[in-house]
Amino acid sequence: MRAAVPADGDAIAALLHEAFASYDGKLQPRPGALSETGPGIAAALVKGAGSVAEAGGLLVGSVLWHPEGEGFYLGRLAVRPGWRRRGIARALVGSVIAAAQGARVRQVTLNVRILLPDNIAFFESMGFAPIAARAHPGMDHPTYYVMIRSLD
Repeated sequence: MRAAVPADGDAIAALLHEAFASYDGKLQPRPGALSETGPGIAAALVKGAGSVAEAGGLLVGSVLWHPEGEGFYLGRLAVRPGWRRRGIARALVGSVIAAAQGARVRQVTLNVRILLPDNIAFFESMGFAPIAARAHPGMDHPTYYVMIRSLD
């Protein structure tokens, strides 16, 4: 595990495309992660931060975060298929929490799709709680939960 740098942008974008490919055509609206680009990720890393997990030189996981409100917003958590269920996502989320604690912010916030109960359960196991259900633009029903982990 190491800090992500803007030069990782293309590799992180490719990882996101691979990790989120199974949701294409199954989630509406289409996951934004599938539209990420290397330059877009690099720009996000300049404005915020991230962590990557590597194994034998292969990027196997990533997460991004940036300051938002009273804390950090965690986004674009991804683990390469075939590397899942090995604690990589837990370690990546832990890196965000550690950074938030180091920055002395009050909370970490994220969004998770309502149709992904395993993802919701994972974040709950990491101390996050849903605080609101919201709809993506153009949708007439809630499509995601806002979840928060308080650091107070």
